[in-house]
Amino acid sequence: MSRSSVHRLIGVLALVLIAAFAPAVSSSAAPPAQHVGPVQHNPLLKQVLSGEHDTVDTPALSALCQDYIGKPNPYANPAPNVDQIVGDTTVTAGSQTGCSSAQNETTIAVNPNNPRNLVAGTNDYRIFNAREQRNDGSGWAYTTFDGGRTWKNVQLPHLTFQTGAHGALSYMDSAGDPVIAFGPHNTVYYGNIAFSRAAPTAGGSQAASAIVLNTSHDGGLHWSEPVIIQLDGVTSAGTPTPTNFFNDKIWLAADAHSGQVYVTWTRFTYDSDNNYIESPIVVAPSSDYGQHFAGFTRLDVPLQNPAHGPGLVPFSQGSNPQVGRDGTLYVAYEGTVCATLACNQPGDHDVTVVAKSREHGPGYTRSIVDTNYDFPVNPDLGTLALTHENFRINSYPQLAYDPTRDQLAVTWNDDRNGLYDATTGASIRTNGDNVVSTSSDGTHWRRPTTVGTPQDEVFGAIGAYRGVVAVTSYTRHYDPSGINLDYAYWTSSSSDDHGRHSGSIHRITTQSENPQVQFVAQDAHGNIYQGVFIGDYSATALGTDLRLHPCWTDFRGRPGVTAPNQDAYSQSIYIGHH
Repeated sequence: MSRSSVHRLIGVLALVLIAAFAPAVSSSAAPPAQHVGPVQHNPLLKQVLSGEHDTVDTPALSALCQDYIGKPNPYANPAPNVDQIVGDTTVTAGSQTGCSSAQNETTIAVNPNNPRNLVAGTNDYRIFNAREQRNDGSGWAYTTFDGGRTWKNVQLPHLTFQTGAHGALSYMDSAGDPVIAFGPHNTVYYGNIAFSRAAPTAGGSQAASAIVLNTSHDGGLHWSEPVIIQLDGVTSAGTPTPTNFFNDKIWLAADAHSGQVYVTWTRFTYDSDNNYIESPIVVAPSSDYGQHFAGFTRLDVPLQNPAHGPGLVPFSQGSNPQVGRDGTLYVAYEGTVCATLACNQPGDHDVTVVAKSREHGPGYTRSIVDTNYDFPVNPDLGTLALTHENFRINSYPQLAYDPTRDQLAVTWNDDRNGLYDATTGASIRTNGDNVVSTSSDGTHWRRPTTVGTPQDEVFGAIGAYRGVVAVTSYTRHYDPSGINLDYAYWTSSSSDDHGRHSGSIHRITTQSENPQVQFVAQDAHGNIYQGVFIGDYSATALGTDLRLHPCWTDFRGRPGVTAPNQDAYSQSIYIGHH
């Protein structure tokens, strides 16, 4: 199969992938071999470029949240779960008209010097974009100094057109893929991608995009102007220009003892005919607390056929960095192993990779942690999905570093225990699990273990401190026969068992919730799908006080105040006794 344009792929993607699966077996045996070449990463990118990224929506349709308008919120008081959203707005146009605006795709970080100070963020759609005539992402920080009991919402300045941006960023319609990290001295870094919904400029194949960073020096109360780390498709003055690159899925990490900051992202590359070429993970460093950044370097392998049989090729996504106490940079990401660049052999597959550099970024060694068994494609939506669910999912890893043990822990979700038809390879029922592995050097990884239940876990996040590893994720454990979700956590002691055994599930949400409340789409046959986007990841932070702060997209809204909608929720949970 050739690496054809993502726009031509979306209609046939499911059939292509199913045909390329090797014969599958039941969940009680080894999972099926997979063909997961570069096309596997393209459904998400297609939504980015077509204007569906983070706001998959068909204005003529009616989102489920509209059914609750003017009626009592059917959910109970969510306490001790805490709604982080303050001062939400009401959507005035499109399929969500009358609903409270959505917040999804959560990020959170805890101050290492003050565990009661946390900063969180989301794709936040509370601001109306007059150029688009709809609400779009605008960049907001949620800050607390009382350990998460109360939150203040602060808008990041001048990221997009609707927030009064100048120059290049005035051309951008949305900010998203938020990520937050603390450095020393109450410094907080908040990264986003900013991108235009406009069609690509003539001569190029991609819309304009940027990697941007705002900084706070008071624990998240006030924020600097955005620093543009990478810019494509528009000049610094705001004039569109042709580009064949799209910058996606930013993440960042900060050295706990210096001004060193690393920003990673995926650099999707196309030719002028919109044919996909590669998507390497790249890194840009700063040594002055995020004021200036050096040009990016790639940590991925070169674009060439593997020299000696199947090997890594630069069709990657979902980077996630951490900095060790000696300054070593570690970056986890979802990579691809193929026999050739065509990625058309039955044994070609995705893997979880951790790259490592002791030189502040110039050179990297890469270690494969394990095979990453992709979720099946929903043929109607053209995206990876759980059985009977509509929201798109992925298998991107998240990485945690425990400075007290000099230990790393990585988690990702995959369908290695899913049930597949032994003859056709088609998915019968998903069984997503959190997969966890630990390492003392970032090169040698312990045999992964699954952390989960038979009822689907997805969008896992991880924290590690003082020998404790905590994993949080969505789960269908509490509503196994339906579509409702909960958020839950597991813990293990890496000092006792090297992270290989995990305890029982601990429910965080106080009530199972319907994730189909916002974002609606329609396929070519006229079928309507509710709840097609809940964000592409969730988050957790583990403080020096061993209090866990999960942060997830919740679907209850604020009972007693608003009707159900997507809000960011959190809770402070002491896990030192586990």
